Amino acid sequence: MLTLYHWWGSTCSRKARMTLHEKGVEWESRHVDLHEFENWEPWYVRIHPKGVVPALDHDGRIVIESNAILEYLDDVYPDPPLRPADPWERAVMRVWLDKSEHTLHRNMHLISHNRVHAHRWQEYAARHSEAELMRKVAAQPDLQRRRDEIGHAEHGIPDEAVAFAVDRIVDELDDMERDLERGPWLTGETFSLADIAVLPFVERFIANGFGEHVESAARPRLADWFARIMARPAVEKAYAFADPETESC
Repeated sequence: MLTLYHWWGSTCSRKARMTLHEKGVEWESRHVDLHEFENWEPWYVRIHPKGVVPALDHDGRIVIESNAILEYLDDVYPDPPLRPADPWERAVMRVWLDKSEHTLHRNMHLISHNRVHAHRWQEYAARHSEAELMRKVAAQPDLQRRRDEIGHAEHGIPDEAVAFAVDRIVDELDDMERDLERGPWLTGETFSLADIAVLPFVERFIANGFGEHVESAARPRLADWFARIMARPAVEKAYAFADPETESC
């Protein structure tokens, strides 16, 4: 039995759902409500020590970190394969897995905070009180994330930091355009975990108002890639998972 602990709108949860749907395997959904800080509750921290989503439970064996989950699923369910057979292309795939986490994820978090998350902190404070909100933040088990959450909640993200984050993502979009010269996907002819890992952050970049960087006039190969991958049935299913509270995507 596969159980995915995830949140409907989480970029990394979408990566895991895409992979599960590409594999066509049955899985049980356990929705973790981030708005209610359920991910910091003791029961969930026992599953994922960092208190983030997603986490995968496979017959009682827990896999954490989204990119590790992707590779684990490809190991356990090898058909259809989501890693290139060619060793060099597989190395390219792993470079993109690394970039998805350490460049795209990190910088999209900074971009999204002021535009999307800051107002939520105000809503949380109004609902729970400022003191109770800070108590909840202090329950974040990962020291780095706790420090960042408190700093972002109290001071926001400086405009210059956001501008630099945008520049960093644009650099990666240039790299994507270059790598797509070799074929329709990031590793060449093979649709792979690289495409899955990168997509949610490109989609979030567009959703945050930077869609011109992914248009055909700017990066035609990237624009074509984005249209094709968003049309894949597994991707459509992953993005169609609705917020159980509102039944909206």
